[in-house]
Amino acid sequence: MDWFLGISGRFFISAALCLPLIFWFSKTPFSLQWREMRIYLAAAIGMVGGMSGMYYAAQTMPSGWISLVFGLTPIMTGILAATLFKNLTLSPSKYLGMLVSFMGLAVIFYPNLNTRWTELSLEQTPLIIGLSIALGAVFLHALSTLLVKKVNYGISSLHLVAGTAWISSLIYLMIDPSFLWSWTSLPSKSLWSIAYLGTFGSVLGFVLYYFLLKQIDAIRLGFITLITPVVALLLGHYFNEEALNLTIWLGAGLVIFGLVLYEFGSRIWKRTKQKSV
Repeated sequence: MDWFLGISGRFFISAALCLPLIFWFSKTPFSLQWREMRIYLAAAIGMVGGMSGMYYAAQTMPSGWISLVFGLTPIMTGILAATLFKNLTLSPSKYLGMLVSFMGLAVIFYPNLNTRWTELSLEQTPLIIGLSIALGAVFLHALSTLLVKKVNYGISSLHLVAGTAWISSLIYLMIDPSFLWSWTSLPSKSLWSIAYLGTFGSVLGFVLYYFLLKQIDAIRLGFITLITPVVALLLGHYFNEEALNLTIWLGAGLVIFGLVLYEFGSRIWKRTKQKSV
């Protein structure tokens, strides 16, 4: 299935579902005033830029690897929070966590890029492009999360998802309107997959995501992705027959260990120091 058809169809279904849900469950009218539009546009950076990048990159690497790259979201969020928004100071343990996580990615990807950059074969080029786009998608998702956190004054999560889904759908429609009539060529399995992701992944998933974003800070919310890599590696292995060897497990372990260091390293160090005293 074409990646663009998958992502555009997913958000088109989400946009269509959100309106009746607002009519049935929301106590406040849906607004298109500039104050709300700013929030929708900030969220659309992550939905369009982040999700599209990941869908494209999924063509070039196994799904488990995608989840590992996306697992770097809290690190990217922390870097942006410290550099652009100036509301976080990066401690030595956070820098060490970043280094360990990126080392984990290198362990996984290096065997597939084991020649010099000047001697890369045509078969390896898509993987490099896919990895670059996936990292760019993580950047856009992290940026979007911080912007939404900054400009959101308490708007309903359902309204936020509805406005963002419609903006995203219009963007996809302007890029290539043919996705509206291309669905008929898809097998039923692909159609059900798009419908499932549009309903549960985009509507329910993002409503819960933005609800949590109002309750906790953006960096801690990003640590939900700690659960994803191992689960995705196992599912990819058992359902898609993706390779799962010692090197991949080692790399995944380093990525997750780096994320734990990034979030909890300072606390562990303080407690260890207090006990030693």
